[in-house]
Amino acid sequence: MIKDPRYNIARLFIEKGEITSISQIFDYIPKSVVSHELKTNNNRFTRLINEPLEFKLIELSKIARAIGVDTKVLVNMALQDEHKRSRSGKRSGR
Repeated sequence: MIKDPRYNIARLFIEKGEITSISQIFDYIPKSVVSHELKTNNNRFTRLINEPLEFKLIELSKIARAIGVDTKVLVNMALQDEHKRSRSGKRSGR
């Protein structure tokens, strides 16, 4: 299987710190390319991107391997995405 060259672009941006969330990865790699590699449908994959803690660890590992980064990098991104989401979702003034 020939690896899509856009994975390398994503790796470079992750290493530079320009990509800091899982959803930003898909500004450079089409969702369809990654969802096909994970053997999942586009609807489920879109839901996972919006709720990153719903990813299975093996799925994050496959994406990380394709990009060329450690799995823990994507796991940390998923945790940070969820942390940002939970803090911004809280009501103030209560």
